[in-house]
Amino acid sequence: MASDRATALADDFSAANAEAMDFVRRCTAAEWTVTVPGEGWPVGVVLHHVAVGHGHGVRWLHDMAAGDGVTDTAESIDGENAVHALRTATVGQDETFALLEQNGTRLEAALRVLSDEELDRTAPFGPAGGRAMPTLALAAVAARHTREHLDHALGAISS
Repeated sequence: MASDRATALADDFSAANAEAMDFVRRCTAAEWTVTVPGEGWPVGVVLHHVAVGHGHGVRWLHDMAAGDGVTDTAESIDGENAVHALRTATVGQDETFALLEQNGTRLEAALRVLSDEELDRTAPFGPAGGRAMPTLALAAVAARHTREHLDHALGAISS
């Protein structure tokens, strides 16, 4: 049975993803191509990265909640991110919006059904060097990851 904590996490993530989708819709073509300081990617790539990350989040939450852990490493994720940035250098706003919506809906649903037992379950998390952590810690990252990248993109176009 889903917990109140899961509901709060899902609601927070849903709000963060709605902010990201709103930003994508309001972004001008010129803003979409501005390089984001600290990220080194254009705004469009940063937002597409967020959308792809939602998909990873679904898989990771499932594996952590099951107690299996996540075997991806920080190094493998960095490599995937670099390839993603090259592959999506010209990704459009419509495609990014659709992916934010699709993967965001999936991630929100995955968060919403977590039980207290699953949230408290610990498992090795590869991106943290394999350190054991509770599913709750990963679940809280969903909204934070979205907002951090969104804040960076917003900062790039307002400077």
